Amino acid sequence: MTSPSLASVFVRSDRMVGRQVADEFILVPLVGRGADVDSILNLNRVGTFIWEAIDGQRDGAAVVAALVERFEVDHARAVHDYLEFVGKLVSLRALRVVGPNAGDKPDYS
Repeated sequence: MTSPSLASVFVRSDRMVGRQVADEFILVPLVGRGADVDSILNLNRVGTFIWEAIDGQRDGAAVVAALVERFEVDHARAVHDYLEFVGKLVSLRALRVVGPNAGDKPDYS
């Protein structure tokens, strides 16, 4: 898979589930390998917003626009945060691309 772009549309993988626990939102891998325990992520508000905005319909540009509006952050910072976070989720196989670049989609089976 190439690096995420604002044109890419992502969907959440069946390999990872998000849960609200008290005041925190966490992502937990569902595949039962010991190394996956290291893949548990505690998300901040921005990470939670991005995770919830990824719906298989909106591209990165739409998610970034929503970030700018919701958090009143400048566009360049929102782009940086989005691409960095999505890149990490792709590396953990928590997301898969369904829009542009879908031909480069890794096999998650």
